[in-house]
Amino acid sequence: MLSANIGKLLRDWRKAKGVKQESLAAMLGVSQSAISHWETGQDAPDRRVMGRIVDIISAAGDGRLTVEKLVVAQQGAIRASFDLDGVKLVMASKGLIGAWPTFSTLVDTRLIDRLVDEAGQFLHDDAFVRSVRRGEVAMVSAVSDKHIDLDLDRGFRHRWIAVFRGYGQKMLVDMTYETCEANCPRGVERVTHYDSLVG
Repeated sequence: MLSANIGKLLRDWRKAKGVKQESLAAMLGVSQSAISHWETGQDAPDRRVMGRIVDIISAAGDGRLTVEKLVVAQQGAIRASFDLDGVKLVMASKGLIGAWPTFSTLVDTRLIDRLVDEAGQFLHDDAFVRSVRRGEVAMVSAVSDKHIDLDLDRGFRHRWIAVFRGYGQKMLVDMTYETCEANCPRGVERVTHYDSLVG
């Protein structure tokens, strides 16, 4: 069984890739001591974290990300994906380029320190980000006027949905946006955890 061998797998993978326990712990939203306990067989990760571990140590994540970039680039819907580390724009759809042309050029730009309003509320919350890294959060939906404190493109009231997906070592925030009425109240509408979907 995978959980019985996870300690050896983790240790071997880390050594082969030159990844320290602290770095792996940050990727998974857990403590360094949790990694140590798993590697020595004193404990085992829960099923959500186990899923992230399998994703991180498998080589399939990079291939899935390449395909996802191709798909998103062709979409007319307003959609983008951001690397959770630093909140860097990774991919933008044709729809996003049309809606926010200047913003869509900010690929690989660190935006975490520029986040405002509802997006900032979540991604500046360390406990929330750790729960995302552990694979516990399925999605967040909210209504906003803007997400960053830069004056780039014309803002408009919109509903957004963020889904958190792991691609190997990367954790991406996949965002879709849709217009809504100008009088639609701003704020968080819903936070959905995976356990509430299967429980």
